[in-house]
Amino acid sequence: MIGLTKRIKIVDPWPALLLDDSTLVVADLHFGVEEELESVGVHIPTSVAPKVIKMVLEPLKELGLSELIVLGDVKHEFGYPSPSEWISTKKFIKTLKGSSINLKVVQGNHDNYIIAVLKEFDIELYKKALPWGKVTLTHGHIAPEEIESISNYVILGHEHPSILIRDSVGFKHRFKCFLHGQVDGRTLLVLPSLSPIAYGTDVNSNPSSTFLSPFLRDKDVLNMTPYAVEPGEGLQKFPKLRDIH
Repeated sequence: MIGLTKRIKIVDPWPALLLDDSTLVVADLHFGVEEELESVGVHIPTSVAPKVIKMVLEPLKELGLSELIVLGDVKHEFGYPSPSEWISTKKFIKTLKGSSINLKVVQGNHDNYIIAVLKEFDIELYKKALPWGKVTLTHGHIAPEEIESISNYVILGHEHPSILIRDSVGFKHRFKCFLHGQVDGRTLLVLPSLSPIAYGTDVNSNPSSTFLSPFLRDKDVLNMTPYAVEPGEGLQKFPKLRDIH
Protein backbone atom coordinates (compact mmCIF):
# COMPACT_ATOMS: atom_id res chain seq x y z
CA MET A 1 0.00 0.00 0.00
CA ILE A 2 1.35 3.43 -0.95
CA GLY A 3 -0.22 6.39 0.83
CA LEU A 4 -0.58 9.52 -1.29
CA THR A 5 -2.56 11.39 1.38
CA LYS A 6 -4.11 10.35 4.68
CA ARG A 7 -7.32 9.57 2.80
CA ILE A 8 -6.00 8.11 -0.46
CA LYS A 9 -3.80 5.03 -0.94
CA ILE A 10 -2.76 2.94 -3.93
CA VAL A 11 -3.59 -0.71 -3.34
CA ASP A 12 -0.49 -2.79 -4.05
CA PRO A 13 -0.46 -4.75 -6.39
CA TRP A 14 -3.72 -3.72 -8.06
CA PRO A 15 -4.85 -0.89 -10.38
CA ALA A 16 -7.08 0.38 -7.59
CA LEU A 17 -7.29 3.02 -4.85
CA LEU A 18 -8.37 2.82 -1.24
CA LEU A 19 -10.37 5.88 -0.24
CA ASP A 20 -10.91 6.73 3.44
CA ASP A 21 -9.98 3.14 4.42
CA SER A 22 -13.50 2.13 3.40
CA THR A 23 -14.00 2.32 -0.37
CA LEU A 24 -12.24 0.79 -3.38
CA VAL A 25 -11.98 2.94 -6.53
CA VAL A 26 -11.26 1.56 -10.02
CA ALA A 27 -11.71 2.82 -13.58
CA ASP A 28 -12.17 1.68 -17.17
CA LEU A 29 -13.34 -1.94 -17.07
CA HIS A 30 -14.28 -1.93 -20.78
CA PHE A 31 -16.38 -5.09 -20.82
CA GLY A 32 -16.72 -6.23 -24.45
CA VAL A 33 -13.50 -4.69 -25.78
CA GLU A 34 -12.60 -8.10 -27.25
CA GLU A 35 -15.30 -7.68 -29.91
CA GLU A 36 -13.74 -4.50 -31.25
CA LEU A 37 -10.32 -6.15 -31.37
CA GLU A 38 -11.78 -9.16 -33.20
CA SER A 39 -13.28 -6.80 -35.80
CA VAL A 40 -9.80 -5.54 -36.71
CA GLY A 41 -8.22 -9.00 -36.78
CA VAL A 42 -6.89 -9.31 -33.23
CA HIS A 43 -8.13 -12.59 -31.75
CA ILE A 44 -8.59 -12.83 -28.00
CA PRO A 45 -9.11 -16.56 -27.25
CA THR A 46 -11.20 -16.09 -24.10
CA SER A 47 -13.26 -13.34 -22.50
CA VAL A 48 -11.27 -11.01 -20.26
CA ALA A 49 -14.33 -10.26 -18.12
CA PRO A 50 -13.53 -12.94 -15.50
CA LYS A 51 -10.04 -11.46 -15.07
CA VAL A 52 -11.48 -7.97 -14.65
CA ILE A 53 -14.00 -9.16 -12.07
CA LYS A 54 -11.24 -11.01 -10.20
CA MET A 55 -9.08 -7.86 -10.09
CA VAL A 56 -11.97 -6.08 -8.38
CA LEU A 57 -12.97 -8.83 -5.98
CA GLU A 58 -9.49 -9.71 -4.71
CA PRO A 59 -8.61 -6.30 -3.20
CA LEU A 60 -12.17 -5.93 -1.89
CA LYS A 61 -11.81 -9.24 -0.04
CA GLU A 62 -8.21 -8.64 1.06
CA LEU A 63 -9.13 -5.30 2.62
CA GLY A 64 -12.54 -6.35 3.92
CA LEU A 65 -14.36 -3.60 2.03
CA SER A 66 -18.05 -3.33 1.21
CA GLU A 67 -18.10 -0.32 -1.15
CA LEU A 68 -16.85 0.10 -4.73
CA ILE A 69 -16.76 3.15 -7.01
CA VAL A 70 -16.19 2.65 -10.75
CA LEU A 71 -15.00 5.80 -12.52
CA GLY A 72 -16.61 5.13 -15.86
CA ASP A 73 -16.36 2.96 -18.96
CA VAL A 74 -17.86 -0.15 -17.45
CA LYS A 75 -18.63 -1.21 -21.03
CA HIS A 76 -16.64 -0.60 -24.21
CA GLU A 77 -19.03 -0.05 -27.13
CA PHE A 78 -20.07 3.61 -27.51
CA GLY A 79 -23.56 2.71 -28.67
CA TYR A 80 -26.14 0.20 -27.51
CA PRO A 81 -24.50 -2.59 -25.49
CA SER A 82 -23.60 -5.77 -27.34
CA PRO A 83 -24.83 -9.12 -25.94
CA SER A 84 -21.44 -9.82 -24.37
CA GLU A 85 -21.43 -6.38 -22.71
CA TRP A 86 -24.87 -7.01 -21.21
CA ILE A 87 -23.82 -10.44 -19.95
CA SER A 88 -20.50 -9.29 -18.48
CA THR A 89 -21.94 -6.16 -16.86
CA LYS A 90 -24.82 -8.07 -15.26
CA LYS A 91 -22.49 -10.83 -14.07
CA PHE A 92 -20.21 -8.20 -12.54
CA ILE A 93 -23.08 -6.51 -10.68
CA LYS A 94 -24.61 -9.81 -9.53
CA THR A 95 -21.22 -10.96 -8.23
CA LEU A 96 -20.83 -7.74 -6.24
CA LYS A 97 -24.36 -7.98 -4.85
CA GLY A 98 -23.73 -11.61 -3.91
CA SER A 99 -20.77 -10.39 -1.85
CA SER A 100 -22.83 -7.53 -0.32
CA ILE A 101 -20.73 -4.87 -2.09
CA ASN A 102 -22.37 -1.46 -2.56
CA LEU A 103 -21.60 -0.15 -6.07
CA LYS A 104 -21.51 3.45 -7.30
CA VAL A 105 -20.81 4.29 -10.97
CA VAL A 106 -19.62 7.58 -12.45
CA GLN A 107 -20.59 7.71 -16.12
CA GLY A 108 -17.82 7.46 -18.71
CA ASN A 109 -17.92 8.36 -22.39
CA HIS A 110 -18.42 4.68 -23.30
CA ASP A 111 -21.32 4.20 -20.88
CA ASN A 112 -24.25 5.16 -23.12
CA TYR A 113 -27.36 3.11 -22.33
CA ILE A 114 -25.80 1.58 -19.21
CA ILE A 115 -28.40 3.29 -17.04
CA ALA A 116 -30.92 0.58 -18.02
CA VAL A 117 -28.75 -2.12 -16.46
CA LEU A 118 -27.99 -0.05 -13.38
CA LYS A 119 -31.68 0.77 -12.81
CA GLU A 120 -32.47 -2.94 -12.91
CA PHE A 121 -30.21 -3.37 -9.88
CA ASP A 122 -31.08 -0.05 -8.15
CA ILE A 123 -27.58 1.38 -8.69
CA GLU A 124 -27.17 5.14 -8.98
CA LEU A 125 -25.31 6.61 -11.96
CA TYR A 126 -23.43 9.87 -11.40
CA LYS A 127 -23.47 11.76 -14.71
CA LYS A 128 -20.44 14.06 -14.44
CA ALA A 129 -18.80 13.61 -11.07
CA LEU A 130 -19.17 12.24 -7.57
CA PRO A 131 -18.15 14.69 -4.82
CA TRP A 132 -16.43 12.96 -1.90
CA GLY A 133 -15.63 15.49 0.78
CA LYS A 134 -12.80 17.63 -0.57
CA VAL A 135 -12.17 15.20 -3.44
CA THR A 136 -13.92 15.07 -6.83
CA LEU A 137 -14.30 11.68 -8.53
CA THR A 138 -14.92 11.82 -12.28
CA HIS A 139 -14.28 9.77 -15.41
CA GLY A 140 -12.02 12.36 -17.02
CA HIS A 141 -13.59 13.02 -20.42
CA ILE A 142 -15.45 16.15 -19.29
CA ALA A 143 -13.56 19.45 -18.98
CA PRO A 144 -12.98 20.73 -15.42
CA GLU A 145 -15.01 23.89 -16.04
CA GLU A 146 -18.08 21.77 -16.85
CA ILE A 147 -18.07 20.10 -13.42
CA GLU A 148 -19.99 22.02 -10.79
CA SER A 149 -18.14 22.75 -7.51
CA ILE A 150 -15.04 20.83 -8.62
CA SER A 151 -12.45 20.48 -5.86
CA ASN A 152 -8.69 21.01 -5.95
CA TYR A 153 -8.07 17.25 -5.75
CA VAL A 154 -9.48 15.20 -8.61
CA ILE A 155 -9.39 11.44 -9.12
CA LEU A 156 -10.06 10.34 -12.70
CA GLY A 157 -9.66 7.62 -15.31
CA HIS A 158 -10.19 7.81 -19.10
CA GLU A 159 -6.53 8.30 -20.08
CA HIS A 160 -5.43 4.67 -19.46
CA PRO A 161 -1.90 5.88 -18.59
CA SER A 162 1.13 3.66 -19.08
CA ILE A 163 4.89 4.16 -19.15
CA LEU A 164 7.37 2.80 -21.67
CA ILE A 165 10.72 1.78 -20.18
CA ARG A 166 13.83 0.70 -22.08
CA ASP A 167 16.10 -1.77 -20.27
CA SER A 168 19.92 -1.97 -20.36
CA VAL A 169 19.96 -4.08 -23.54
CA GLY A 170 17.46 -1.89 -25.38
CA PHE A 171 14.26 -3.87 -24.95
CA LYS A 172 11.10 -1.85 -24.28
CA HIS A 173 8.70 -2.73 -21.48
CA ARG A 174 5.26 -1.21 -21.06
CA PHE A 175 3.50 -0.92 -17.71
CA LYS A 176 0.13 0.46 -16.70
CA CYS A 177 0.58 3.29 -14.23
CA PHE A 178 -1.09 5.72 -11.88
CA LEU A 179 -0.21 9.39 -12.41
CA HIS A 180 -0.14 11.77 -9.48
CA GLY A 181 0.79 15.44 -9.30
CA GLN A 182 -0.07 19.09 -9.81
CA VAL A 183 -1.54 20.27 -13.11
CA ASP A 184 -2.82 23.83 -13.51
CA GLY A 185 -2.89 24.36 -9.75
CA ARG A 186 -5.00 21.27 -9.11
CA THR A 187 -3.81 17.88 -7.80
CA LEU A 188 -4.73 15.06 -10.17
CA LEU A 189 -4.64 11.33 -9.58
CA VAL A 190 -5.16 9.37 -12.79
CA LEU A 191 -6.01 5.67 -12.54
CA PRO A 192 -4.85 3.02 -15.01
CA SER A 193 -7.39 0.97 -16.89
CA LEU A 194 -8.53 -2.15 -15.07
CA SER A 195 -8.91 -4.04 -18.36
CA PRO A 196 -5.81 -6.16 -19.07
CA ILE A 197 -6.04 -5.40 -22.80
CA ALA A 198 -6.76 -1.65 -22.67
CA TYR A 199 -3.45 0.12 -22.18
CA GLY A 200 -3.86 3.60 -23.68
CA THR A 201 -1.39 6.49 -23.51
CA ASP A 202 2.36 6.10 -22.98
CA VAL A 203 2.66 9.23 -20.87
CA ASN A 204 6.47 9.42 -20.84
CA SER A 205 6.98 9.04 -24.59
CA ASN A 206 4.11 11.06 -26.07
CA PRO A 207 3.50 14.82 -25.90
CA SER A 208 0.53 15.93 -23.82
CA SER A 209 -1.05 17.31 -27.01
CA THR A 210 -1.92 13.67 -27.83
CA PHE A 211 -3.55 12.93 -24.46
CA LEU A 212 -7.27 12.16 -24.26
CA SER A 213 -8.44 13.86 -21.08
CA PRO A 214 -9.05 17.63 -21.05
CA PHE A 215 -7.53 17.57 -17.55
CA LEU A 216 -4.19 16.55 -19.15
CA ARG A 217 -4.26 17.41 -22.86
CA ASP A 218 -1.90 20.27 -23.77
CA LYS A 219 -0.94 20.64 -20.09
CA ASP A 220 2.46 20.57 -18.40
CA VAL A 221 2.43 17.06 -16.94
CA LEU A 222 6.20 16.63 -16.52
CA ASN A 223 6.05 17.08 -12.74
CA MET A 224 3.60 14.20 -12.35
CA THR A 225 4.86 11.01 -10.71
CA PRO A 226 4.02 7.61 -12.25
CA TYR A 227 3.44 4.49 -10.16
CA ALA A 228 3.80 1.45 -12.42
CA VAL A 229 1.61 -1.53 -11.61
CA GLU A 230 1.73 -5.12 -12.77
CA PRO A 231 -1.66 -6.39 -11.56
CA GLY A 232 -1.30 -9.14 -9.01
CA GLU A 233 2.49 -8.85 -9.07
CA GLY A 234 3.77 -5.50 -7.83
CA LEU A 235 3.76 -1.71 -7.69
CA GLN A 236 6.74 0.59 -8.26
CA LYS A 237 7.13 4.33 -7.85
CA PHE A 238 9.14 6.00 -10.65
CA PRO A 239 10.79 9.43 -10.86
CA LYS A 240 8.75 12.34 -12.20
CA LEU A 241 8.00 12.17 -15.92
CA ARG A 242 10.59 14.84 -16.70
CA ASP A 243 13.30 12.58 -15.25
CA ILE A 244 12.39 9.35 -17.06
CA HIS A 245 14.54 8.84 -20.14
